[in-house]
Amino acid sequence: QPTISYMQFAAITLLTPLAITLAIWMPRRVSDDKVANRSRWLMVGGLVLLIAQFALQFVLGLRQKGVPQAAMLNLFLFIPTSILLSLSVLNLQRQGRLTRMEWWIGVPTWLLSMGLIAWGAMTNDEPNRLLRAEMAASIVYAAMQLFFSVKHIREVRRMQLVLDSYYDHERHGLLTWFRISIVVLSVLSLSVPVLIFASGLPLALYGLFFFFGIFYLWLMFMRYLDNQTLLQVRVAEENATEEESEKQKAKSEKIASPEVMQRVGQAVEAWVNSGGHLRNGITSSDAAREMQIPRYQLTAWVTASGHESFTRWMTKLRIEEAKRMLKENPKWSNEHIADHCGFTRTNFQRTFKKETGLSPTEFCR
Repeated sequence: QPTISYMQFAAITLLTPLAITLAIWMPRRVSDDKVANRSRWLMVGGLVLLIAQFALQFVLGLRQKGVPQAAMLNLFLFIPTSILLSLSVLNLQRQGRLTRMEWWIGVPTWLLSMGLIAWGAMTNDEPNRLLRAEMAASIVYAAMQLFFSVKHIREVRRMQLVLDSYYDHERHGLLTWFRISIVVLSVLSLSVPVLIFASGLPLALYGLFFFFGIFYLWLMFMRYLDNQTLLQVRVAEENATEEESEKQKAKSEKIASPEVMQRVGQAVEAWVNSGGHLRNGITSSDAAREMQIPRYQLTAWVTASGHESFTRWMTKLRIEEAKRMLKENPKWSNEHIADHCGFTRTNFQRTFKKETGLSPTEFCR
């Protein structure tokens, strides 16, 4: 099985620099950030265990001795590897607020899986007993990974709502890494039986996908920590927390009462008429401060008015202004219209076509 040995050696060679780089090369602001630093070391731990797994497979030649022996070691180390990688991503999504269940669910999963394998190895009377035990252990492991995948998906949706309720432009790009990473982690983890029990071409193809997936996860993790994305998400998260706190403090006030909504509506109308919504980069906090109303009241008004979020409301207002300007000033360039309406130049045409079904040029005809 020389191909398998080459794949194992290649995995060791490729993964080792990734783990070392993540461990020793990080900006000071990342190292000083408790949430980012914890996620970093969780991922380092996962990569180290992965390297150890391939190294032991390569040195001991377990795959050549038989699938059961290799599967035992794979499950022994791959379960904690998957746990650490999943916790690394979830820790960033939650800003470090992980529950006890999320921290410790891997322990019973690992113990049950190892117990099943031990039961299967206790006797040689049934040749297929160990294989069945390993398959059962793989199912237990897959159930745990499904638990993490559901958590990741829910957190991405929550984060998107938080971003849409704070920023004036869509911030889907900030969460692209999380979305793709969830898919990569889920596919890699849930298809572990392929890595354990397959051979030949299926194993080689899965190996290529596995290496690419781990490299992508590492690369995007590094980029996420090294740019301003983490900060932007955190600011939006902190705003949502503060807004919730304000709601609790004002519990005695009827937030959605007609009187309150009328007063907020008047403040909103005055702000829009003054062109406050046309300033690029404004947040819900900025808008509420300029309207001289609490943020939670603005949020309540946006929801009560039938708008999905602050982002969607701002987009609708700006598109309406863009349509008016295109009719009144057909010779203006798209860049000029974008600047006037509070759009960034890079997303004006895309947003306009998404909202109207026409490009700015087609709209003017």
